[in-house]
Amino acid sequence: MIEAAEFNAMLSLLDDTDEAVVFAVESRFLEEGDSVIEQLEKSWVSNDFPQVSSQIESLIKRIQRNHLHQGFGAWFKQELPDLLEGWIWLSKIKYPGIQSESILRSINDIKMDAWLMMGNVQNEREKIDILNHVFFDQQGFKGDSNQYHYPDNSFINTVLSRKTGNPISLSALYITVAQSLGLPVFGVNLPQHFIVAYCGLKKGVSNKCAVNELKTSEIGEPLFYINPYSKGQVFIKDSVDAFLKVVNVKPMAQFYLPCSVHDIIKRMLRNLHYSFGESQEIEKQQELLLVMKLCGMADEIDIDESDNFNI
Repeated sequence: MIEAAEFNAMLSLLDDTDEAVVFAVESRFLEEGDSVIEQLEKSWVSNDFPQVSSQIESLIKRIQRNHLHQGFGAWFKQELPDLLEGWIWLSKIKYPGIQSESILRSINDIKMDAWLMMGNVQNEREKIDILNHVFFDQQGFKGDSNQYHYPDNSFINTVLSRKTGNPISLSALYITVAQSLGLPVFGVNLPQHFIVAYCGLKKGVSNKCAVNELKTSEIGEPLFYINPYSKGQVFIKDSVDAFLKVVNVKPMAQFYLPCSVHDIIKRMLRNLHYSFGESQEIEKQQELLLVMKLCGMADEIDIDESDNFNI
């Protein structure tokens, strides 16, 4: 944060006739980064410096973009990144001001409702039945069949506030809540429709390990599958076989087994790229492409891929 007097003096110099002065001031703001966003936003909203209003707005966007790229890039380099953290970074593409604390509180409320109902229940299916009751019946989460490709179906803050999402966003939220309860629920990269699986653990892996810290090599075979887009419908491998037949896709092991957190976020990015195109949000789509490149997806930026089939 910059002292008020210095901050105001710097703003007044943004329309200086000397380009070197303007460049130096902008560079200082960019160096300060996220810490000056609130000050800049207040000045922009109050219009205290109308002659440089457009420059202030541009600075805010540049600082937010730099913050997003640095944070998302650092997150993606982690070997075992946290799904929720990655999803929050993704959501900052459109909603840069979202606060992690409010997101965590909302998710913890869902978790506590389920935890209180589970009590001493040990059976896997019964636990999922309870989670489904809380998630879909009490909380009211549902698939958005009316605006399937609406971009807001992809962001954690809007999924929580609207209680609607697409297959992968509902699955990501479902996974986050389930894992916070210690349930071994993971994403499955099924073509055209993302689902989740309740899995066992490989021999020798302690069941006391934090579920979200397990490597895919430590996760056992799926015991059953869950479709969060269809209110937590539970099914077995035969149904996955049948689905692949319907969409005319050759079965592969990866379509049945848990995928990595990186894979989930990359699929979210591809879906969002498609959604921005459908809604004609071209500027946001271009910003998204830069993030996709950060995630090593340069070869995929011309692919319009989106989940588009209801299982």
